[in-house]
Amino acid sequence: MSSTKPTAESSGGVEDPHTNDFPPGASTRGRIGIGRIAAAYALVGLTWAIPFLASIAVLLPAKLTELPGVDKIGAFAILTIVGSIVALIANIVFGALSDRTRSRFGGRSPWIFGGAVGASLGLVILAISTDFTTLLMGWLVLQVAQNAYLAATGAMIADRVAPHRQGLISGILGTSNTIAQAAGAIIGGTFVTQVDTGFWTIAAIPLVGATIILLLAPDSSNVGTHRIPLTTKTIMTTFAFPRKAPDFYWALFGRLLLILGFFSVINYQLFILTDYMHQSTAEAGTTISVAGIITTVTGVVAGLIAGPISDKINRRKLPVLVASILIGIGAIVPFIAPQPWALIAFSGVAGFGMGMYWAVDVALVIRVLPHPGTRAKDLGILNMANTGGQILAPVIVATLVQVGGYQPIFLFAALCAVVSGFLILPIKSTR
Repeated sequence: MSSTKPTAESSGGVEDPHTNDFPPGASTRGRIGIGRIAAAYALVGLTWAIPFLASIAVLLPAKLTELPGVDKIGAFAILTIVGSIVALIANIVFGALSDRTRSRFGGRSPWIFGGAVGASLGLVILAISTDFTTLLMGWLVLQVAQNAYLAATGAMIADRVAPHRQGLISGILGTSNTIAQAAGAIIGGTFVTQVDTGFWTIAAIPLVGATIILLLAPDSSNVGTHRIPLTTKTIMTTFAFPRKAPDFYWALFGRLLLILGFFSVINYQLFILTDYMHQSTAEAGTTISVAGIITTVTGVVAGLIAGPISDKINRRKLPVLVASILIGIGAIVPFIAPQPWALIAFSGVAGFGMGMYWAVDVALVIRVLPHPGTRAKDLGILNMANTGGQILAPVIVATLVQVGGYQPIFLFAALCAVVSGFLILPIKSTR
């Protein structure tokens, strides 16, 4: 059976974003140029990652310490595990729905805006919660909404940016994520003793950020674009995992290990500083803020350098490998020295590595996507690594702390990071 790709002519004059074809010499597909898309992606990471990282790294753990009769380690594990499972499912489902959406605003925009509205609502619920059940509900609303947003924004790069400029946009997105990671830690540390105020402060970020993004880089209508009719068979295909795509799975498991190792440290900074390095809660908040500033500087420098260089040398795997090794080296420092300065050193070295990693990883995984018509769904599956790492991290960290205290966390993180880099090497669809 032969197959043909939908074209602008066959889809009623509407350019189909679900192909790998770009006009000769063009940097983008559609009416918006690379400059406005770059400006939009400078905000994408800030819009989702500041609220998420401020919450998971500082505000959620701090809120748990305020709830009477709650085991903070066990309750935090429940929050992260259940939230990550929900996020894992949501990313795939909303990615598949985004692939099939047809509207005059494009297929991704409705999910970007709707996800932002839901994320702001989730943060409000977290702010007003007075018991663990309400806290869990707010966290799940936030996770579902943010994953709808992430599925759509991730696919938009493949839809609208030509391969030879994807490293640039990936680098900008990575820099945005890095700044957001640091800003989230700083904001969280600032409000560590005023947790509810912290949640209210960050609640507006998703909605305001998404609105600006959609004004900067509005998508074209895709109302007339070809869509395969919905049948039982196509439903199964829509939500199925890719087959005969080894590069896809090397990228998936490589990312899983890196996220697992990194978040085993980042998500437990407050507990590490108070229980392992013996700082007060207020002192720990200050340390987290300082570490966040250092992560910003090193991560931004790495991100701005790595993305364009990756485009220039047309290599994605080497920068990812180097980034993974740097994160592993950073994790060894607090393993050797259980002092607050060592966690700050980790933030500097690993922050540079994560800046480099986020700058190139998106461009790498776009190259391993098996079919252009299921980009958002397949990116959602790849994002299982993000959520899967956060599902496994609390289980493993809780076990490590129970058996050997906090010190083994850093050795585990270093091992995960280094192995993750070498899992990228067998990929054949990109250099």
